Amino acid sequence: MDGNIRTLTAGGREIQWTLTRKKVKNVNLRVKPDGTVRISANTRVSVKFIEDFILKNAEFIFSALDRFAVKSVSPALPKASGDFQSGDTVCYFGKNYTLRIAVDESISYAAQENVSFLGDELKVTVRYENRAGRLLEKFYAEETRKLFETLNRRTRLMFLAKGYSVDGAELKIREMKSRWGSCHIADKKIVMNSRLALYPEVCAAYVFVHEYAHFIVPNHSADFYAVVGDVMPDYRVCMDMLKK
Repeated sequence: MDGNIRTLTAGGREIQWTLTRKKVKNVNLRVKPDGTVRISANTRVSVKFIEDFILKNAEFIFSALDRFAVKSVSPALPKASGDFQSGDTVCYFGKNYTLRIAVDESISYAAQENVSFLGDELKVTVRYENRAGRLLEKFYAEETRKLFETLNRRTRLMFLAKGYSVDGAELKIREMKSRWGSCHIADKKIVMNSRLALYPEVCAAYVFVHEYAHFIVPNHSADFYAVVGDVMPDYRVCMDMLKK
């Protein structure tokens, strides 16, 4: 049947594809910006042959999809090995802070080293200055996970309140260069980009809504964005922020 969306899984990642029967000699493959793979093939070519063809070209397909999904993400997350100094500007969920590193060699490593907010300053108290990067990295990771876990639960409730039947998704967080998030429908898992810690909280909320909407509509069609808009009417504002 032509136009039906089908799904294959390769390397733990889903490929959504549609088949159009044409009088063509070869199996033709096109990757579209909406995240679907368009296949055209002669009626004599079996679906099994086409599926094998798609899986053999999975690396090319994912590379193309990632290029379509590339966003400009310029700020850097803190790294343990980073060269931080007092007076540097750091970003935390969309707001810039002046970094202040306070060295106190009398404190213990674990019990008293800490990160705290003082107005427009982000203060890092450490025993030795070269530990600031490690502590700041740990702080970002822990606070981001706390927020994302809250947003994960909240997003499901938002969908349920609108009458959509969705299960809670397993949450994974990792730094990604080309995607803000991804939805693994079969595994009921959502992967979130840790770099969202550099953008306003509402942007992370939008990405959760976007990924949960894939449990309802597994593509980027008009029906998909209708679901997103139903749950989060002002989602385009967040899209624009994430494109900058």
